[in-house]
Amino acid sequence: EFSLHSATVLYAARVSTASLVLVDARCIVLCPSSLPRCLVNTPNRSMTAGPTAPPPNDLAPNGLPYPPMGTKRPPPRNEWARLSPTLTVLPEDPVKSTHPFVVAQARDGVGGGMGLFVYLGIRAGEVVWAERKGAGGSTTAIPRTRAWIDALPPTSRAAYQHFMYKTGEDEYQSLAEFNDVPVERYPEVRTVDVSNYMNHSCDPTCWFVDGGDEWEGAMVARRDLRPGDELTFDYATSEDDDRAESWVCACGAPSCRGHVSPQDWGLPQVQEAYRGHFLPHVADRIAHATGEPIPSLEPVDMAESTWWLRLQADPAYAPSPALMPSAIAGRATESERALARCAARGAALELLNRQAAALIAQHRLAVREREHIGRYIEAGARIPRGEVVMLLPPNLLLWEEEVTDYNRVLQIASDTASGARLFSSSLSADDLDNFLCHSCDPNTAVHIGADLTAALVAVRDIEVGENVCFDYDTTEDDLTGDKGGFSCACGAARCRGQVLGRQHASEPEALPLPATTLSLV
Repeated sequence: EFSLHSATVLYAARVSTASLVLVDARCIVLCPSSLPRCLVNTPNRSMTAGPTAPPPNDLAPNGLPYPPMGTKRPPPRNEWARLSPTLTVLPEDPVKSTHPFVVAQARDGVGGGMGLFVYLGIRAGEVVWAERKGAGGSTTAIPRTRAWIDALPPTSRAAYQHFMYKTGEDEYQSLAEFNDVPVERYPEVRTVDVSNYMNHSCDPTCWFVDGGDEWEGAMVARRDLRPGDELTFDYATSEDDDRAESWVCACGAPSCRGHVSPQDWGLPQVQEAYRGHFLPHVADRIAHATGEPIPSLEPVDMAESTWWLRLQADPAYAPSPALMPSAIAGRATESERALARCAARGAALELLNRQAAALIAQHRLAVREREHIGRYIEAGARIPRGEVVMLLPPNLLLWEEEVTDYNRVLQIASDTASGARLFSSSLSADDLDNFLCHSCDPNTAVHIGADLTAALVAVRDIEVGENVCFDYDTTEDDLTGDKGGFSCACGAARCRGQVLGRQHASEPEALPLPATTLSLV
């Protein structure tokens, strides 16, 4: 039998703070509208279109268009879609070619338009975009020639070229949605593949790699990516159409070339910076121009660097070692084994991660910092009572003997028979859930799902600028010793003075238990 005392997020360092609006705090993770870095005043993907059009206003928090009015809504895909008004109407990503931690959002910075932004940490070398060969007409665009494109009616040609990119000698692709649409309707087409919103930078955050025979194309992160970073690539690694126009670049990188031109592949510094990361048609052109062979795309072991793609392909897969069959079989009691088997896996876990990123985007959650308080999470949009504020998918589960830093984990259950405690951790130290603060009068409460996901749910309206907090003692059994307990200075009228875990609270019976839909037989 399990005692479900615990589930919420823990932090790089435990901090205590009141639920106050801290107007002079320094923002260290910016909302998408405040991210001019890695941006360019050009359209997405295209080397030939004109100024970027403003983003449409009918996009969901994940950057996908809402279905037309009157369209029958599909049934909720999990319990969180039933609980959250935001997730209830969130369109499903039918392509899933981008990392689940990445969300397409409007940009208010240089160039406007849309961009792809990171909402949870991604490690250097991790695949951020991948398209399978034979994915079908809804995912893979039909290659076109320049003559075919030039023959399009002017408005249709402009729509096609807005997202166009070169894939080979006299071979171009644009939106897969154009495959089966009459050319006269091209201006009306809306993409459901958010990877089309990836922008240029002269110092990009990702680049092309060779994923092997199974993959049409793949990109990996060039460096560790933190919440707020934008996914960008250098157009010089894919574009060489001499008839395309150049434009002034405003990416802001120290290495910014000032202009983006279809001849940039010929610059020695560009050739050196991206050796092993040019698409084959550009690499061939470099080799022909220089008379020297150029390395082909750097190969990547997709099985090692694409945990999220494995979730799509294997319904039993989970990235957590604790959920491997051998690890589950080795647990001491049947109740421990039953608990581990409850965790979301496969496509269900991938969906949870996409929902988690969409909620962060919707609520414009950001990490801020203030002297004497440290880092905390601030709401950038008003969050109504009853809405899910954050989701914490069970990406990495640890039993207590595996925990090395109690400030980086959250307890989600304890076995009353064996005393074993199960904890959940984020995959990256930069994830926003590591910076949630305590209050004895919190604005969120914890809900533990049947899939071992923990959710923070607003117990009252949360206003813009307010910090997102919860009561640590309602979720943690024991915070004594080296487990992160502290003297509380939250300022609440009924501040308890000490935060040491439920077992050591002065009135443990007064602390609410997290709501749960988890049921063990």
